[in-house]
Amino acid sequence: MVASVGLVVALFAADSAPQDIGGIGGPGAFVAWLLPLLRMVSMLATVGCAGALLAAVVLRLEGGPLGVQGRRAVRDASNSAYIWAVCAFAGAVVTASLMLNTRVRLLYLRLDDALGVPEVKALLITGILVLALAIGIRRVQTSSAAGLGVLVAIAALVPTAVTAYPRNESYVVLAGAALVIHVIAATTWIGGLAGLVRYGRASRAGLPIVLERYGQVAVISSIALVLSGLLSGAGRLAAQAGGWASIPEALLDDAYGALLLTKVVAFALLLALAALHRARSTPDLRTTNHTFWRVVTVELVVMALTIGLSVALSQTT
Repeated sequence: MVASVGLVVALFAADSAPQDIGGIGGPGAFVAWLLPLLRMVSMLATVGCAGALLAAVVLRLEGGPLGVQGRRAVRDASNSAYIWAVCAFAGAVVTASLMLNTRVRLLYLRLDDALGVPEVKALLITGILVLALAIGIRRVQTSSAAGLGVLVAIAALVPTAVTAYPRNESYVVLAGAALVIHVIAATTWIGGLAGLVRYGRASRAGLPIVLERYGQVAVISSIALVLSGLLSGAGRLAAQAGGWASIPEALLDDAYGALLLTKVVAFALLLALAALHRARSTPDLRTTNHTFWRVVTVELVVMALTIGLSVALSQTT
């Protein structure tokens, strides 16, 4: 719900809400709105899948048999992967319809054209990889096998990220390369925390160990997220404004720049919350963890908001 509200508000605030521009014979506003909504659901499913797989690995780090929570996490990861795959395939159809200005029910007449669109091919590749992941991890029994699932999930993130900026200018190439790292880092950080909440809290005695393991992932992911986000945003602003020197002006005047600043503020809040729950609530985990979970819940709410903002950014030109 938070991600949906953030997405809709951001789209209208940036004047980037989908419009019915298909004309006679083209897709309508409903199809145009489906694209960001599918992207949002896909991102949430991606986070759920990656988070559950990371939880399975973290909860049994030595590579042995999965425990009760680990097996539960693997089943949840498989379910999330099915949702992710459905969104990828549906997104391919909607993307083809919008880019070819053709109604969905008539796309079969332009199948070759649709398959030639890089964004459509990327979504289809993602869907195939994720479908294989959903089937393959369903009955995984060890954390080492779950770790292989994490690698497949990361690989499935790459195709759509590399086609986000299709042009070949140096600015756009830099933005696209940084975006790949950004998406992977965000997925592991947010997904890992979601997995920690869902599965780690089942054992109060083991929670400090699980939290320490997740903390190592979170630190690396947050650093990568900051650096890649700055490079990706700067590269796209430079491409829009015509050079690095024009970035400050574009940041203040452009709709993309305004959303980017909002996302930076949300990310700064996330870092502050992360520092808070580690400094004040972690030492009391063995006795009472109510404070810890309250802070983590707020952190997840802010993360959901950033997901909505991220999808809105992908819609903003």
